[in-house]
Amino acid sequence: MANITLRDCDGTIYGMENLEHLDMSGFICKVLSVNLLEHFPKLINLIAQDSYLGIGLNSLKNASEFLKMNLDLQRIDLTKNCINSLPNDLFHHPFRQKLSIILDKNNLQSLPNFPPKPNTIQQISLKYNRFSCLSDDNMALLNIIKPSRVFLRGNPIECSCNTLRFLKWVNRSGFISDVNEIECVLQNGTLAILSHFLRNLKTYEISCQTELWITLASSITSFTILALIFGIVYYRYRFAFEYFFLRIKMKLRHYQPLLEEFNYDAFISYSHYDKTWVKSLHDRLQTKGFSFCLDDKDFLVGVDIAECVVKAINSSRKGYIRYH
Repeated sequence: MANITLRDCDGTIYGMENLEHLDMSGFICKVLSVNLLEHFPKLINLIAQDSYLGIGLNSLKNASEFLKMNLDLQRIDLTKNCINSLPNDLFHHPFRQKLSIILDKNNLQSLPNFPPKPNTIQQISLKYNRFSCLSDDNMALLNIIKPSRVFLRGNPIECSCNTLRFLKWVNRSGFISDVNEIECVLQNGTLAILSHFLRNLKTYEISCQTELWITLASSITSFTILALIFGIVYYRYRFAFEYFFLRIKMKLRHYQPLLEEFNYDAFISYSHYDKTWVKSLHDRLQTKGFSFCLDDKDFLVGVDIAECVVKAINSSRKGYIRYH
């Protein structure tokens, strides 16, 4: 049945109950019936290359039933089907033999949801997809399934510090069968044969740890320098900062400064070393009809000193500063 082109796969094929090998390659299965293969109970080898099953399978509401009657299956070839993902329960059936699943030349970046049971899958071929590495979940699943062979040739595998966990797993597990044929992309953009790279993995791991510590030390140093600069700037302009934040706080409290009428003719800011002199000046000028704001007599107890100063400035026509 190879190279037979149908309008779609929306139907059921009858009269082939003893068929063991079915080649659906070239079928147009964008529209797919969940019952398409239910009358092939002895089917062993299913080949469906270039059949748009990436669209058809993911459009099924109950895709888990697509292979439920084909429990003798041993090999499923879904090469070149524009598959980005597969339905979760597609392979979750009690197949009588270990499966070989071929998913070459698709768009996969993560493993399909294979049943997490040992001795269910013999081989998984993922050549020419879009894997840069396998995720922790993918590696954990393969550790459970324990397939005899996994193929990753033709993927943009990344050999870098970011994929170190994956590289260590490849080196330790032995599941990846084509490490001598896989080209991986190094951090400098060049290519290397994965098996050659793995021979120096321990050295590379040490360099990654060194790089991590250098990055961490650089970050801490940069943060310390920035904190020091900020501290110096803040100390140099601390009064300006305090005034700025105080103005914001007072604005949030809807404080309205007196713009036309003033409670005092002047606010005197002075060093307490000059307290006696300022008190004398205050008394002399007060006898002449001037009203002055002084901290001793006009600042409210319990109110922040900076807030009192701002209110005093806003409530006075003039400000007078006495330096010691």
